[in-house]
Amino acid sequence: MNSAELLVTAMENEGVREIFGVPGEENLDLVEALRRSTIKLVVTRHEQAAAFMAATHGRLTGRAGVCLSTLGPGALNLVTGAAYALLGAMPMIMITGQKGILSRKQARFQIVDTVSTMTPLTKMTHQIVSPATIPSMVREAFRMAQQERPGPVHLELPEDIAGEPRPRLRRCRSTRSIRPLGLPRRSIARPS
Repeated sequence: MNSAELLVTAMENEGVREIFGVPGEENLDLVEALRRSTIKLVVTRHEQAAAFMAATHGRLTGRAGVCLSTLGPGALNLVTGAAYALLGAMPMIMITGQKGILSRKQARFQIVDTVSTMTPLTKMTHQIVSPATIPSMVREAFRMAQQERPGPVHLELPEDIAGEPRPRLRRCRSTRSIRPLGLPRRSIARPS
């Protein structure tokens, strides 16, 4: 299982049934993972339409609508939809592609700092830099989008991270009880 498949599984766990968007080179791993999932990809002609569809889905259902775009200009086309969702309190998750961050083969072509661009227009924006963080980041994104005053959340998935295999989780073999840091051990008062 690669990171894109892990992201799709996390979205399935959140109840996502459809994603609106425009496939492209930088999100092919994600599109392929969607093809093998229960989530339907609704292809739009323009990223802005995908953002409006996701925001409206969120407004009508109360559950975050999800939209997808490629990097650079494609990601920037989501900005109007993000503002619409923010001002209208509509839960929405935007997933954008990005060139690889571990090795940049094509220099700076079409690379825009989407995370910084989305900061004033979203409740939360993050770049996924490790497959290990995907399940908790997706859970937090949906929580942020739907709780309190609903609004848009942005996640950026670089293409090299999307293709990276999921890390194997090791089991903890400790039998000692775990207590939160900073809390003193409680002594048990014994009756005399």
